[in-house]
Parts: sequence; structure tokens; C-alpha cells
Amino acid sequence: MKTRRLPANGFTIIELLIAVALVVIVLALALPSFQNLILVQRLKSVNQQLVTDLQLARGEAVSRNTFLRVGFGSTSSVTCYVLFTSTGNSARCDCTLGPGAACSGNPAATTEVKTVQVDRSLSVQVNATSGLSAFAFDPVTGGIYSIPTDLTSAALSSFVITTSIDSTRYLKTTVAATGRPSVCAGIAGLGYTAC
Repeated sequence: MKTRRLPANGFTIIELLIAVALVVIVLALALPSFQNLILVQRLKSVNQQLVTDLQLARGEAVSRNTFLRVGFGSTSSVTCYVLFTSTGNSARCDCTLGPGAACSGNPAATTEVKTVQVDRSLSVQVNATSGLSAFAFDPVTGGIYSIPTDLTSAALSSFVITTSIDSTRYLKTTVAATGRPSVCAGIAGLGYTAC
């Protein structure tokens, strides 16, 4: 009686090493692309939160029947913005102090609605690029105004905020005179029309 040999069930060490080497090569090729995808998604997320908060600020101005102010700031570790109300023309909040503490410098004259900080280690920054560091939503019209330094404020034609990774990968949010935000992109492929 002859015995038959059955084939081995499994891989040899050489086949396993070749498979592992191929997986490592594919991952090495895909990693930069994957890191870029993560950064772009983070950029879109931060900008979408900004747009949502601008719409919140506009609505809060109406519901509170007072100018709702939006101020921007930055340090070496964060970029940020704060939504707040103020009873005094010169009273300001500082978003670099963090959520819950942004209006601590003048608590009798200011009320913090929301503070958002974006850590620079995330490689995304939020900056006002209109030459002003703050603006306010009018409670009657919903339009935007400069924050007064005396007794009156001036209507603005627009206010521009840039959320960016670098000089080409950015989203520009323009708040029109009516208070409505619109977004455009620095390059194609970010999901918005080009600026």
C-alpha cells in the first residue's frame, strides 16, 4: 500500500517575509497621502465649526437683543476666537485665556458665550484677515459692524477669516455685510469653490 503525501497547510517563512515586506512597502507609500487626508479633514472640521459658531453668534445677537461680538486672537501655542456680549464699548474678551476665562478681565461688563481654541500642534490655524481683530452682529438686522471704540459703530462691508494649514491649503470664510458667511478654498479638492 502506497501512502500519499498531503501538501503542507500554511506558508513558509520566506513566503511570510515576502508578504510582510509587501505590506510595509504599501503602507510606506500610502502614509503621506493618509497624513494629508487627516490634515485636510481637520481643516474642514475647524472651519465648519467656525461657520456654525458665526451662525450661532448671529442668532444669539437677535435672541439677546444686543450686539454679539466675535473676537480673534493667537499665541505661540493656539489660535482662537470668542463670542461675547459687552455692556461697555471698550470692554473686550481675550480668547487666548481659554474657555470660561476669556472674559475674566472684565466680568461685570462682558459675558462669554463661547470660546474656541485651536492648538497649533494640530497644524490648523484660525485668523482674522480683514485688518480688524473683531466684529459684532447687529441684533436688529443681523448685519456686521465694527466694534465701537466710542459711542457708535460702523457697518462693515465684509469680514474675512482664514482657516489654514499652509499658504495653499486654506479655507476663506467671508462674512458679508448681511451677516451671512460664505466659504471658498485656496486649492481645488477641498470641497469648496476656488477663491
